[in-house]
Amino acid sequence: MLIQPAPIAAPHALLHPRQQLGRPQRALQVSAIGHLVPRRAFAGRVHSTFAQACNIACGDALLTLVTPRAGHGPTSIELHDAPADLRGWFTTGDALVCRHGIARSPRVTLDFTQARVWRPAARRSTVPPSRWHPRLLSATAWLARRQRERSSVIAGAAADAAGELTAACRALQGARAAQLATRLVGWGEGLTPAGDDFLVGLCAGLDALLADDPARIACRAALSDALVAAVSRTPTISAHHLRLAAGGHFGERLLDARDAWLSDTPWRDVEAAWRAACAIGATSGADALSGLLGALRAWHPVACTA
Repeated sequence: MLIQPAPIAAPHALLHPRQQLGRPQRALQVSAIGHLVPRRAFAGRVHSTFAQACNIACGDALLTLVTPRAGHGPTSIELHDAPADLRGWFTTGDALVCRHGIARSPRVTLDFTQARVWRPAARRSTVPPSRWHPRLLSATAWLARRQRERSSVIAGAAADAAGELTAACRALQGARAAQLATRLVGWGEGLTPAGDDFLVGLCAGLDALLADDPARIACRAALSDALVAAVSRTPTISAHHLRLAAGGHFGERLLDARDAWLSDTPWRDVEAAWRAACAIGATSGADALSGLLGALRAWHPVACTA
């Protein structure tokens, strides 16, 4: 989903945010931006702020200011030497306006002019068919251990629906898959419910295994349509990630986990990438990996009962 820069159409108050008297300005350098972030001009408002992330609402999309440890994303803005806690510098409702590569909010100035653009590389599987089964078994066991430590509805009440969705994808039943995906949207608690995280991981896995197969492409398209149609059922932050997933856009940590599995690297390297992805949120990373694993099971190149 391309975020179109539209500063000219913004209200005058948004284009010219007033400085908050008595509050100092801080200049921050942007080291990297996702490939869907407008480079020169945009206007938005702070949607939500956390210690290590700040979401900027631009239309129906979110741009997210992050620290380097968060990893890149298609709509992420990585800050160099970021404050220890972004909540001290951004407040919900603050205007943020970018012109000519310089963005300003009431307390912060962001310099985009030297930022590099992150764009994920296209990857395809290099795992020999004979190795899929043992790798699926290893990944399933590894993830099960993590889910015993921190469980969500994906390992509980939503497990059957997630399993049925995986089976529908395996059978290339696009309409059935879309119906089950809609059921999972918004299922669970938090800003990114577990059902949504599962769907994001599933889409990331399916995208790597399309293999120019018309039936698989049609099934994936049905899933995308279902996600876009159902985003009103889930919180804003999660709806944003579902829209991105529908368009084939994912964060760096999830892609690293997927590509490590598919690249026939030693298992220790796969485990390191999965551990980094699993560290996202309380259970969000693990739930996304559950969806990724479901896609690997569904569209593996050889018959498998893992």
